[in-house]
Amino acid sequence: MEKKKTLTSFIILDLKKELSNGNKSALNNFWDKIERFGTPLIEPIEGDENHKLVTFIVQANNDTTNAVVVCSLANQDDVLSNNICERIENTDIFYKSFVVLNGTRTIYSISKNNSLKFNRFYDNLMDNWDTLSPDQYNPKRFTQRYRREGQLFVVEYSVLEMPDAVPLKWVKPKKNVIPGNMERMDFRSNLLNAKRKIWIYTPNNIDSYDKPFHLLIVFDGKPFIDFTLTPQILDNLHAEEKIPPSIAIFIHNYSGYSRGRDLLCQPQFADFIVKELLPWAHEKYIISSDPAHSVLVGSSSGGLAASYIGFKHPELFRNILSQSGFYQWYPGNPWFQYSLQFYGDDYVRWWSKEDEKEEEWLTKQYLRNEKLDLKFYLNVGNLETRAIKSIQNFHKMLQKKGYTHFYKEFPGGHEYVAWQSYLPEGLIYLIGSQ
Repeated sequence: MEKKKTLTSFIILDLKKELSNGNKSALNNFWDKIERFGTPLIEPIEGDENHKLVTFIVQANNDTTNAVVVCSLANQDDVLSNNICERIENTDIFYKSFVVLNGTRTIYSISKNNSLKFNRFYDNLMDNWDTLSPDQYNPKRFTQRYRREGQLFVVEYSVLEMPDAVPLKWVKPKKNVIPGNMERMDFRSNLLNAKRKIWIYTPNNIDSYDKPFHLLIVFDGKPFIDFTLTPQILDNLHAEEKIPPSIAIFIHNYSGYSRGRDLLCQPQFADFIVKELLPWAHEKYIISSDPAHSVLVGSSSGGLAASYIGFKHPELFRNILSQSGFYQWYPGNPWFQYSLQFYGDDYVRWWSKEDEKEEEWLTKQYLRNEKLDLKFYLNVGNLETRAIKSIQNFHKMLQKKGYTHFYKEFPGGHEYVAWQSYLPEGLIYLIGSQ
């Protein structure tokens, strides 16, 4: 097989040439241009109109021994060998180049003096979070919070936006749009034997509507509020009448191992939604009882949960909005088996030994059963090296069974910045005003 050619930035090549020729002002001139025009460098690739060469630039400090671009542009199972920057000898410049598809929107961070301890993307991120910083020459930012072993920390990322990235017209605030209302409460669940935080979004001037509302149930509620900016998206979609007036209930799902207790095809959690939360919502608000007016929304494990609850209860929920769904999950998944120790004695282990051998378990359940009255919006990023195959398989299953659905492979990664970009499209497809 022909070895893939490594591309180098023309700007970097010119700089190296100037330095080798003894041009003492070349380095200062380079940084002057960086300050004026910003980073990363985006250059055309000869003979390739669909991609650009993106080069990240890191300015070294006196004590900088290495630099890593923490991003999804390379194989997420081998972040170190793919993301370590090269240093231009006798300069303060580290750089790293990637061939990137037009339309990509993704986040990245710079790690100086990375521990180089873990290869995998998330493990490396967790081990080096205190070394991370945004790109000082890129003003576009995206902030996320993480929780690890009870400790909360914040990472301020930079955003790479390639030519033709989908416009964020439904995400940005608009002066003439009056925001809806958000209410937070602790919801007591007897089935889960716990209080669960929920947030309820209602459209502005709720009393003026004379028809029942559509209903969205959103998993991983806090991140969908803070990072995906769902309430703001709903405000804008309502204002331009792209979707009918909708109430959204955002459910808190714990982070880390405990998150799987709810979202990984758990009958207890499905019963909580159907037997406790849904009746309460219908009692408190004027919500349509038509399943075609309800949407289950989730990303990653939340996308799996939306598809599972729809599978169990198509009489209540017709629409499934699944972004980067965790369809590779099955009861025998080693990570899941390890996490069971954190779930407590009241967790119901419902599966059989045969189920533990069945990879992509939910996809197989759909295949074996009669087609249900469900409608799907399904997407996955082209950079999701560990998730894309199983999501493609779920899509093929929907095709084979004849489900009404929309499938997209977007240019991006397993990230809220991407899910934010495509959530409006999913809502319009599923419940958009005709």
